[in-house]
Amino acid sequence: MTDSSGYRMYVFRNGRRDVPGQRLIDELADDVRALADPAGADLRRAVALRALIRAGELESILADAGAEGASLLAQLTDDLAALLVGVGVGGDGAGTIPDGQTSGHGRPDVWPRTARRLATAEALTALAAIEVPATVPTSPPEGFSFYALHPLDFARLAERLASSRAPVRVVGVRSIGTTLSAVTAAALRRRGIRADRITVRPTGHPYDRRVELAASQRRWVEDGIAEGAQFWVTDEGPGFSGSSFLSTGDALTGAGVPRGSIVFLASRAPDPDALVAPDGARRWRSFRAEHVAGVTHVPGDPGEFIGGGQWRHRLYEDESRWPASWTLMERFKCLSRDGNRILKFEGMGRYGAECLERAHGVFQAGFGPAPRDEGQGFASYPWIQGRPLQADDLSAAVLERLAEYCAFRASAFALPNAPVEELIAMARTNFSTEMGKELPGELRLEIARPVLVDGRMDPHEWLRSSSGELFKVDASGHGDDHFLPGPTDIAWDLAAAMIEWRMAPDARRAFLDRYRRRSGDDPERRLPPYLLAYALLRLGHAAMAAVSLQEEGEVRRLVAARQRYRAAVEALGPERLSGVFG
Repeated sequence: MTDSSGYRMYVFRNGRRDVPGQRLIDELADDVRALADPAGADLRRAVALRALIRAGELESILADAGAEGASLLAQLTDDLAALLVGVGVGGDGAGTIPDGQTSGHGRPDVWPRTARRLATAEALTALAAIEVPATVPTSPPEGFSFYALHPLDFARLAERLASSRAPVRVVGVRSIGTTLSAVTAAALRRRGIRADRITVRPTGHPYDRRVELAASQRRWVEDGIAEGAQFWVTDEGPGFSGSSFLSTGDALTGAGVPRGSIVFLASRAPDPDALVAPDGARRWRSFRAEHVAGVTHVPGDPGEFIGGGQWRHRLYEDESRWPASWTLMERFKCLSRDGNRILKFEGMGRYGAECLERAHGVFQAGFGPAPRDEGQGFASYPWIQGRPLQADDLSAAVLERLAEYCAFRASAFALPNAPVEELIAMARTNFSTEMGKELPGELRLEIARPVLVDGRMDPHEWLRSSSGELFKVDASGHGDDHFLPGPTDIAWDLAAAMIEWRMAPDARRAFLDRYRRRSGDDPERRLPPYLLAYALLRLGHAAMAAVSLQEEGEVRRLVAARQRYRAAVEALGPERLSGVFG
């Protein structure tokens, strides 16, 4: 087995969920109406940001469906982007809202004029008349939901790159690139540069995407070539492969765009040699690529950065006791300037609102610290004076707390149903990648108590305060982020607690007995397949993290974690696995 096997692991989930199409229209219309209400600067910015993310999402959905309403949504997305850029980026790049009554695109009076126009009865009627399917698939825009990417980061990047008056043709890579392309074009127009945009959808294997330009898009490209335009490609990432950017760049060069006229606008700077797309390093270096400056829209008075695993310096005296971390994938976190609160990115738009609601639920039930909405996708929590637990802290009181929390979660975050197909595919893929052989049968994952799981039951996710209380931290987002498992049976968290706390058989029996008494649910019969699936997911997660990082100490911790999860898989011998396969 080589290190590159980590790239073949299955850890990311599809994340798509079906929602009523009319609901998306109605929510967007509500935001547009709110734009016209007189309000303070912070509320204006929040409403414009939420409306823009909604509009970009809906534009992408309609464009994927080839619906006629996509063009109307594209105009609305452009208007909202111009609105946000006009009020959210000052001439010096500061996130201030200008005052005064001067005119001109992006000038201080852009808000009342644009907001009134968008909220007219005629405009709202046109929006309501857009035909959308009864049910549409949606997925969180990862940068806005997980990685603290703000749309205005791309506005600032566009302003920094706008060194000439040459026109720019912006190509957004759906989905999130739709919103990013609109903001980029708005920032260019604000500088007096002519900018037009389209969006494309790469298809195919995640590591080897392809982009096919429609006939109308090829004509749009040819018109841009004729006017001497630059072509800017907007998307988050790149991810492991870079293939979404690369396939779009290849489509443009295939349509006749000179390679030197193409610029990738990205949310991070990759190591080209690490890209796993075919010939990825050479292809990436053949294009010009620029990236945003990092997380710049942090509300309040941020102090020390403690993301990327840096929080461990504050909580552990001995580095040998650090838990492994995929540091590149951690949420943005920092302390407040006075050190009394931790500021964490929980997500913008619908996703962030749901995370904050769950955090309030965990607090109100007495399991976690009190959250405070700080705006722009951030929440803050009090910094708890205490220490993270270790597996050897397991006791009767800890077992009681773990069981109580799982029973709470099974009730408070219950769902009508949960899919199992992707978890089964993950288990099959990760088992064969790690063990070099196929699973001996079809994994049977019973869904009896569907729930939005915690997903992180590790000992270090529990803090013992200086007064002796046990708090669950980081409890709102992992169950619904872009990693598996996503919504599933509560047996997932039960299995996680057993494996992460390294429970002996008697401790497992005591834990399940406590959970059974509190929940009325007897999970014992359906639990073995979840023990296997959980260990295989965490094994894959550690393996993929290890090959993506360079820091030797972190890689060693991740390799050790991979070995521990493999041992957990192997410990599930024939007797334990008798009920696992169908």
